[in-house]
Amino acid sequence: MKTLLFSYTTRILHFLFACFVLLAYLLSDTNSLLWLHSLFGICVLLIVGLRIFWFFVSEDGAKISSFDLKLSSLKNYVTNYFSFKNEKIRNPAASYSAILMWILAVLVSFVGLILIGAKYGSGIFGYLFLLDIDKHLIKEAHELFGNLLILVAFFHVAGVLGDNFLKRSDIAKAMFNGEMKVAQDKKISTFKNSSLIAFIVLSLTVLFGFYLGMVKTNIFFNSEISHQNYKLLAPTMVGECKECHLFYPPNVTSLETQMNILNDLPNHFGTDASLDNETLVKIINETKKLAPQKSPFRFEDLANSESIVKTNRWKHLHEEFDDGWFMENKVKKTNCKACHINFEDGSINPFELK
Repeated sequence: MKTLLFSYTTRILHFLFACFVLLAYLLSDTNSLLWLHSLFGICVLLIVGLRIFWFFVSEDGAKISSFDLKLSSLKNYVTNYFSFKNEKIRNPAASYSAILMWILAVLVSFVGLILIGAKYGSGIFGYLFLLDIDKHLIKEAHELFGNLLILVAFFHVAGVLGDNFLKRSDIAKAMFNGEMKVAQDKKISTFKNSSLIAFIVLSLTVLFGFYLGMVKTNIFFNSEISHQNYKLLAPTMVGECKECHLFYPPNVTSLETQMNILNDLPNHFGTDASLDNETLVKIINETKKLAPQKSPFRFEDLANSESIVKTNRWKHLHEEFDDGWFMENKVKKTNCKACHINFEDGSINPFELK
């Protein structure tokens, strides 16, 4: 006789977790869809949070007490696979893999948020952009946790299929219909198996996803480096600069660095960019009004470099992109807005990448 062990809510959380993890992983190498990759990663955090909450109010089959986390049981399960009898609803391997997947999901999501903050100044860790942090290490950790999560998920699915076909278990079907054969009567109450509760959980998740996708100023996507309409705020500066090259916004460097550049316009990166006194005074006034004392971009050696791409900061921020990448994608290194579409507004938000 089969008994209903897993409620609608438990099954929905299970499949939402699997779908979001898979979608985030599949989009991990697509820079143009970084916002979507991040969206699914943040939704994974939401699902794990809901699942932890569900531990305390759910049916017996979903509570932490239903997981067999004894090391002796795991050893016995591995060495006596075909003769092993479950003491709890889940076998030890399934119990350990589920807990490990949740832990890795939290780690990969949080490290991803740290990476976005350190690299682009966006999200809840946007302040890290102001610090000299080894982004390679953060990126490697993010990829390591992500790959480990997929590896554990693979073994988890393989274990479920093994139990289903080799041991003739009904665990695979149970995650669809919620029913399993058990020795004890663990029938779920109507309240805990409420389709209304499951619908509310599903609706909250969908609405949260839409919120992240539609409101780019949310706490996870918003940039520490805000947009400015420099055409309106600094018309003289924008007009003069754009006559020769891309407009580099005033927040690219500190006020001191920009004043050094303005005081040496006859030797402006190998070009005589001298201006009449009236125009120069207007630009100086605009610069003093808009340039920060300390730039979040920190291209402070720009005044002594041949180009922005020769600065240490630019090299540090683009160290993962070699010359071959720029040639393959037909992008000129100095054309910042080819990738950062709102660069001239003072933003390098990763969720605005072209």
